[in-house]
Amino acid sequence: MKKIILIGLVFIPIMFFLYFYQSPIITSGEAINNAEKYLLNPPEEWKNSISFNGLEEVPPENISVYLTPKPGYWNEIMNNMNWEVTFKYNVQESTIVMDAYTGEFINLYGPLG
Repeated sequence: MKKIILIGLVFIPIMFFLYFYQSPIITSGEAINNAEKYLLNPPEEWKNSISFNGLEEVPPENISVYLTPKPGYWNEIMNNMNWEVTFKYNVQESTIVMDAYTGEFINLYGPLG
């Protein structure tokens, strides 16, 4: 009986810590800078099919940043998030999805060049 109580006293605080602990989220400015970097230097397997130019000419009102929940059951429980940065240039619109905590590239939506 004492063993069960001891395990419960150790396990419950660990679960509360894991539930309430959140890593700091990168700022929206950092997310925009990372998205520009990913557009200008795409992943190696996409280099031949993507060419972006003229991102310097995109006015700030044509850049939108959204913090969205990551899909998946565990991510919903832990409240994990993604940054989605959308650039509207010419008549095209491209969205870069990245991890909100590390800034790591996840996906690219929209026209590829």
